[in-house]
Amino acid sequence: MGFPGPQTSSRTHAWYLPPVHVVAIVELAGPIEAEAAALAADLGTTAYEERLKLAAGLPVIVLKSADPEPAAALLAKIRARGHGVIGCDASAVVPSGAMVSMRRFAFEPDALVLPDVPGARLPWDDVLALFRAMHTTRTETLTETKGRKFSAGRALLSGGLMMTKTVASEERSESTERDQVLYVFRAGQETPWLLRERGTHYTGLGTQLGPASAQNFLTTIARLRALAPRAVYDERLMTPRSAPTRASRTASPGTESHAFSSGSGVDLLAHLLAQWISTRPPR
Repeated sequence: MGFPGPQTSSRTHAWYLPPVHVVAIVELAGPIEAEAAALAADLGTTAYEERLKLAAGLPVIVLKSADPEPAAALLAKIRARGHGVIGCDASAVVPSGAMVSMRRFAFEPDALVLPDVPGARLPWDDVLALFRAMHTTRTETLTETKGRKFSAGRALLSGGLMMTKTVASEERSESTERDQVLYVFRAGQETPWLLRERGTHYTGLGTQLGPASAQNFLTTIARLRALAPRAVYDERLMTPRSAPTRASRTASPGTESHAFSSGSGVDLLAHLLAQWISTRPPR
C-alpha cells in the first residue's frame, strides 16, 4: 500500500511546506528493542535514538521525507516485520482550525447536527472514530524595560549636570496553555468535525447540562459514544509526547515571544490514526 493522497472533502490544507511523506508506527507486534535495532539499520541511525522515539508512545512518526521513495521503502519493511504502520502525504491533513467546528450542536435520533451551520449533519453510522486529545502551547516571553537611575559617579564627573543614567533590564516569563479537544473522523472521508472543551455552547445536552465546561465536554463524549457505538474511541493523544511541535515568534517594541505548539502535530497524529483505522486488515 502506498501513500494516501488528499481525501475527498470540502477543504484540504497542508501545514508542511513543501509536502512531506510521513511514516508512522501505530502498533508494535514485538519488543521495542527489536524494532529499534531494525529501524536503526533501515535509517542509518542508532538503536538508542530509535528506542527513544518508540518509547515516547504510539503512534510515533519514524520518518518524514520530501522524497516518496524512501518513505515507501521503509513502510514496506516495517509492514513486513508485522507491525501496524501507516504512511500519508502530510498535505492530506486537515488542520483543526479548518475542521467543522461543533460550537453549537444538537442530537437527533439518526444524526448529530449543527444549528449554526446550514446542512451540517453527521449520521451516526458515518462516525468512524472519536479521538480525545490535548493541544498544548508553551510560550516564552522576554520583556526589556529601560529606565533612568540616579548615578553618583555621573553627577560628580559632570559637575551635577548629568544626574542619571539609562538602565536596561530583562524579564523572562513562561506560560503553558492546554486545550482539550475531540476529533470526530468520518467513515466517508469528509472533513472531520472538532469539539473544543472551551468556547462551546453545550445547551444541546438538555437536562444533562452541567455548570462546568470540563464536565459538559466529557458528557458530550459519552453521548456521542453511546449514539455511535461502532466508532473507535481512543485517548492516546491526551499525552502525545511524540507529536511534532511547531514554533512561532512574535515581536513588538520591548517584547519578544516564542510559542511552541503541539496542535499541528496532534492533528497529524490524529489523521494517521484515522487512516490506520480505515485501512487496517480485519481482525
